[in-house]
Amino acid sequence: MSGTSDGTAPPVLVVDVGTTSSAAAVVTGDTTVLVPEPMTGAATWPSAVFWDGQQMLVGTLAERRKRSDPEAFAAGFKRGLADDTSVLLGPRRFRPVEQVVAVLSTLRAEAERLHGAPIHRAVLTVPASYGGLGAGGDWTEERGDEERSRLSGPGTRACGDLSQSASQHSDVRRTRMVAAAEAAGFQTIELLPEPVAAAFAPIAGAPFRPGDLVLVYDLGGGTFDTALVRIGVRWHEVLGHAALDDCGGHDIDALLARRISTDGQQWLAPLTSAAGSSTPATLRLDMAVTDFAQRVKHQLSDAAVVEDFLMPNTPAYRMSQEDLSTLAAPLLSRTATCCTDLLARLGVPVHDVTAALLVGGGSRMPAVADLLQRGLGLPLRRVVDPELATVRGAARWVPVSGQRRVSARTSPEPTVPLSWNIPAGGGRLLRWLVSPGQAYLAGVPLARVRLSSGAVWDLTASSPGTLDRLLVPPDTDVTAGDWLALARP
Repeated sequence: MSGTSDGTAPPVLVVDVGTTSSAAAVVTGDTTVLVPEPMTGAATWPSAVFWDGQQMLVGTLAERRKRSDPEAFAAGFKRGLADDTSVLLGPRRFRPVEQVVAVLSTLRAEAERLHGAPIHRAVLTVPASYGGLGAGGDWTEERGDEERSRLSGPGTRACGDLSQSASQHSDVRRTRMVAAAEAAGFQTIELLPEPVAAAFAPIAGAPFRPGDLVLVYDLGGGTFDTALVRIGVRWHEVLGHAALDDCGGHDIDALLARRISTDGQQWLAPLTSAAGSSTPATLRLDMAVTDFAQRVKHQLSDAAVVEDFLMPNTPAYRMSQEDLSTLAAPLLSRTATCCTDLLARLGVPVHDVTAALLVGGGSRMPAVADLLQRGLGLPLRRVVDPELATVRGAARWVPVSGQRRVSARTSPEPTVPLSWNIPAGGGRLLRWLVSPGQAYLAGVPLARVRLSSGAVWDLTASSPGTLDRLLVPPDTDVTAGDWLALARP
């Protein structure tokens, strides 16, 4: 990545937009600063929005307003990114990608406030199930012009390994994530696979060594993702991945909320009767029960037994870790099966895998470790903060990722045609950085391309000269060896 005029590294905002929570960090050189949620000071932000009739509130601001008008509140919208079907928030309709724009815009504004300067570059972490993220070096950015122009105004899937087919290079979720980031004001966006980022995160104990095979077990708020990763130095290679789109901490919350509603039917009945047929009142009660279920679940990560009160005038609700493990067992068993199926499809014996790396807030549940030790028989490794594994790992990757540049090939003719050995089978010319008639020095970036895998590379000059004429306009597909411009030495 190019430096600033004073030689310092330009700031990069690393963002993990999760289904239930998001996190961000500003990376400047070797320095990383997390972006805390202003209302709570927490390192994670609720992935929630609330339309107040004039603006979109994000994070805790949205959470605190949801009971005033439940129909203007939304969370979990990342799950709908593929279909991108608009939903009503109050009187207006918003697509999931527009809600992602709101989250990214808010995170960027807070990051710039803390940093004290504009931030134009972003690294967004995305699930490996977003196509085209498997091979080494495939940190990804997709063209989002069409989506960005649309944003300028105010299902259950079986677990399976996703191959790196040509169709997946155009995964619409990747395109929409980049479009959302561009609409939020970022100029350069890269997408980094979440398992690659997680494998860079600081872990308890000795670090992994190059060549180790690590099974990343990521139980997030909205989805479950697993990937087999080969550890490298500057890059970790995703050998295969699989996902369950309906299997996350949010789904465990829903199971627990239903159990609480059933167990507490006697004392919930008067509240339900008071709510009557009023949709807002019913939604408020459902939100209260779900929030209570989530609170109980979080407490059971550390306590063997929990007694808590839904409301001051309701009886104490008691649950043990064993009760929660039994309730969540069918869902967690699916995650273990997803892991074993992935290894079987890849033809990798369990004994060849160095360890399973537990990331995501859901992995804090004691039942997860118990299940994996019984079902997989792998050593378990943990990151320091499971909820922040992805954003911390991505932040550590940025300074070690190196410069992504390729020098021009020239010919001995008086007017020199410029071509480049563009990696990874070619890509798309994004923009020219030097205009015809402009002189340049050796090593100066002349143009920027996005590879077919999505990675952003700069095309640099191998020797000084003056750009004479452009042969290829921006937004054109190019391959290695194509003459892209003429220059005078």
